[in-house]
Amino acid sequence: MKYLRSFLAALVCGFALQTGAVAQDAAPSPAMVEMQAIVAKIQTKMRTGQVTAATLAPEIAEFDALVAKYPEKTDENANIAMMRAMLYLQVLDDEETGKTLLQALVRDYAGTKLVAQAERILQSLTPEAKAAARAEAEAEAAKAAALIGAPAPALDFDWSSEPGLKSLADLKGKVVVLDFWATWCGPCIRAFPKIREEVAHFAGSPVVVLGVTSLQGRVHGVEARPIETKDDAAKEYALTAEFMKLKEMTWPVAFSQQQVFNPDYAVRGIPHLTILAPDGTVRHNGLNPHDPEADVVGKVTAILKEFGLPLPKE
Repeated sequence: MKYLRSFLAALVCGFALQTGAVAQDAAPSPAMVEMQAIVAKIQTKMRTGQVTAATLAPEIAEFDALVAKYPEKTDENANIAMMRAMLYLQVLDDEETGKTLLQALVRDYAGTKLVAQAERILQSLTPEAKAAARAEAEAEAAKAAALIGAPAPALDFDWSSEPGLKSLADLKGKVVVLDFWATWCGPCIRAFPKIREEVAHFAGSPVVVLGVTSLQGRVHGVEARPIETKDDAAKEYALTAEFMKLKEMTWPVAFSQQQVFNPDYAVRGIPHLTILAPDGTVRHNGLNPHDPEADVVGKVTAILKEFGLPLPKE
């Protein structure tokens, strides 16, 4: 099901071309500009919970018209067909229509780069693949549950905005809130104001909020278009430091040697929060900063009290 999640991320976290057909410094084509406008409208409605076939009828009609407007069977136009299919599969939860559109993509856009990906998504929708995905999800859920109360899995850092921070072990003795994130993740960035408030709330207490990411090959949010950093770690680190200033991140960031979708922490999506006690054990895992029930302040305060550590000043 990872292919489905990748396209949902494209809708939720911000649109990115899947084929790489457009050069980094090239202006987007009219077709891509029109599609981005439709996706932006869908994103807005998703954020307000307006995600039914009725409420998205105007955007569905626009997607249909866009496919008809650009009939050439190119890699770029295959993106439009793919995003329309994923709108049904991932946003509207209409599997039958989504499958029909993917099958049409495979048939009508033969030779384009997205055909292989469409075929993999179709394969992931078979009963056998769904059963395997359910078993995998259950195993990961069990693994996540087993983390609670256990020593936190090791994290080693290749770079950190905090001088001298080389590993998670360096923070033992403090309450640690790990925020797994990336510059391309819209929901991660929208959580920054909340995280900033939490950092300010616990100023003076032995609490560390640490943004954990990994090399992504590009940095978003510094310029209008993503900046490529593939095979240039130093460039990505420097741009991330610049990103932190632009976004007013008042907490440190570290690049882990492990991927941001870290299986040791059962990270299936980001943002993903994990709270560690001063003794290095996992107390909470898989929290979503946008969920009011996450109650990071309450959970961290309870741990401080348990260990007799200084509480924030009122």
